[in-house]
Amino acid sequence: MRFTRSALTIGIVCVLPFAMPAQATNGYLSHGYGTKSKGMAGTGAALPQDAMTATTNVAGTVWVGQRLDIGFSLFQPNREYTQHASTNLANNGYPPMPIGSNANYTGTIESENDLFLIPHFAYSQPLDDVSAIGVALYGNGGMNTSYDHHDTAYGMGTYGGAMATPSDATTGVDLMQVALNLNYSRKVADNFSVGGGMILAYQMFKAEGFSSFGGMVADGNPQALSNQGRETVPGLGFQLGALWQMSDQLALGAAYQSQVDFKRFGSYSDLFAKRGDLNAPAFVNIGLAFKATSDLTFAFDVQHIWYSDIDALSNDMTNNIQLCMAGQIEHCLGGSQGVGFGWRDMTVYKIGAQWAMQPDLTLRAGYSYGKQPIPRDGVLFNVVAPALIEHHFTLGLTKAITQNSEINLAAMYAPQKDLDCGCELPFSGGAKSINIAMDQMELELSFGLKF
Repeated sequence: MRFTRSALTIGIVCVLPFAMPAQATNGYLSHGYGTKSKGMAGTGAALPQDAMTATTNVAGTVWVGQRLDIGFSLFQPNREYTQHASTNLANNGYPPMPIGSNANYTGTIESENDLFLIPHFAYSQPLDDVSAIGVALYGNGGMNTSYDHHDTAYGMGTYGGAMATPSDATTGVDLMQVALNLNYSRKVADNFSVGGGMILAYQMFKAEGFSSFGGMVADGNPQALSNQGRETVPGLGFQLGALWQMSDQLALGAAYQSQVDFKRFGSYSDLFAKRGDLNAPAFVNIGLAFKATSDLTFAFDVQHIWYSDIDALSNDMTNNIQLCMAGQIEHCLGGSQGVGFGWRDMTVYKIGAQWAMQPDLTLRAGYSYGKQPIPRDGVLFNVVAPALIEHHFTLGLTKAITQNSEINLAAMYAPQKDLDCGCELPFSGGAKSINIAMDQMELELSFGLKF
């Protein structure tokens, strides 16, 4: 027990000093949690393999025994926007938004933030033969963009922020959500378990380069719109899950995670709808695992994410700006029905396979698909949050070091996805004037210790 407490303490101390930046894959949720799950494209609702299983299905903790899992990933999202128009629809002498790199306001701008170190940590502890507790620490996010105003025409900034406020020249947003999952699971029968978890979370947000939209805030005072530094707020949610080992070959799992209810952002109450209200979306995971042979296992998961329930994310952009410009202030930035990013719900289909090639070596592969959540008429704001990824291809492996320890690797590639705007606003360049694009790579390494 002394060694267990020491290992747990070391794991937490190693992970906590690191920021957990964004992983904009399925919207702003990661494609998977835990190295073994990531190697199989995020499947695992019916296939618990390590202590990180609680992040996918909290009922799985009781099946993995006592173990410690700690790891880090290198995540590289490449984001850019391209402006094709040289004049705006109003033809009033001002450039179209967003502003490109060339002297005529066209051209491509790339985000400077493109490499992140992301840690995770989990520990599971059986209480007896039929119950266990666990803890998992992990991150969400995905909007960490930074477009340098020096890259734009005449240094004006992506949305012209450098003209309105020189100190608000660089454009981008940085959203980070860190969750601590404290969970309990129990076998209510030899082949059936249930579990519950409390999600203690905090989120950090920073926005720059939005001062040019100061005339569109609902309260008439854009002080809490842009360039207010980083603000951190706490949040609380829960997860419930069940896992049924239907036979020696087939398992079925399901888990639901509630919205994480965060305190409102005061420093950015003029940016997000309902005076700075930004919760994390609820989602459900449903999975099957099939053991085809003693060495070969397949897994299939479906995940549905309710982005449409988060007003700051789902409220329409174009229509609300038009209503705001017509004098309906509740539709303005920060208003009760304020401007959002227009995100739709996502349904993600995941399939994975693992092969125990040798007693000490397991290989994995996977693929997932989910239609991206951004509508064409919302592209203008989603320049800073281009969560466009739809396809994920993954590989992974586990190599045993000793009987009780292992090293895990996972790699992910998400090919580029782009989207042309359906721009109608007068300060935009019109239909197909803006193109946003993203591609991603990730490499994760973790260490697992069984007690």
